[in-house]
Amino acid sequence: MLDISPVSTPGTVLAECPIWHPAEQRLYWTDIFGQAIHRLDPATGTSERLLMPERINSFGFRSTGGLVAGCWTGFGFIDLAAATVEKLWDLPAEQPGFYLNDGRCDRAGRYWAGTVCEAHDRPGAALYRLDRDGSPDRMADGGLTSNGLAFSPDDRTLYYACSVGGIVWAFDFDLADGIVSNRRVFAELHRPDGAAIDSDGCYWIASFGRGEIHRVTPQGHIDRTITLPTTQVTMCAFGGHGLDTLFVTSGTLRLTEEQGRRQPLAGAVFAITGLGTSGLAEPFFRG
Repeated sequence: MLDISPVSTPGTVLAECPIWHPAEQRLYWTDIFGQAIHRLDPATGTSERLLMPERINSFGFRSTGGLVAGCWTGFGFIDLAAATVEKLWDLPAEQPGFYLNDGRCDRAGRYWAGTVCEAHDRPGAALYRLDRDGSPDRMADGGLTSNGLAFSPDDRTLYYACSVGGIVWAFDFDLADGIVSNRRVFAELHRPDGAAIDSDGCYWIASFGRGEIHRVTPQGHIDRTITLPTTQVTMCAFGGHGLDTLFVTSGTLRLTEEQGRRQPLAGAVFAITGLGTSGLAEPFFRG
């Protein structure tokens, strides 16, 4: 039987980027506007909140320890013990008003993240690849709002979404060279946000504003929808001992006062069990 339960305190304006650490058996996520990284031990309920010197919009684990991150203004390395950010690269100055958003590592140890137009009024968002030596490359353009990054289990497809446009694209992906090609529409959804891939190659995507998580088959068909007790769901990730729990972040962003009263769990992180499927371990950045 499907069970949906909050595992954190509600009220976060914008929780994002849940990611499971398999060795630690802990869930990490970012509180973007609170400038903090959270980590939770679901077995004990112990939670930590680590304040950061700037907004962290997405991140991945580094093989040498700490995090690689898509910060508000560019890529950086995070030392969690010292709560410091070592900036590697800043977004181009000729594109003011854009910031890094959704991101994740590929299985060759590179980090990918896309940009967002903060005012949602200008195209020009892009997908960047951070190589293991710390050098960035612009790999694709994405409209207004980059989201939904994920890699298929066979490493032959990269998924990338524009939330405002309601489109998820699929690219052919070359893992060895980190090259994308043959862009095509994979699915059209209401405000696709953060995503995850399960062991069957299905794409799980949060629909911001509707409180839904959709499972999309590799052929681009929605075959399952789960409704959460808040509309502002942001991203999902598989975790737990068997990677069979789906963790979902949410926020209170753009909720009216009346909507907030009707959604007392808005801004919490949720754990969904009883799915009958499992996910894949997230790769680490190798630089």
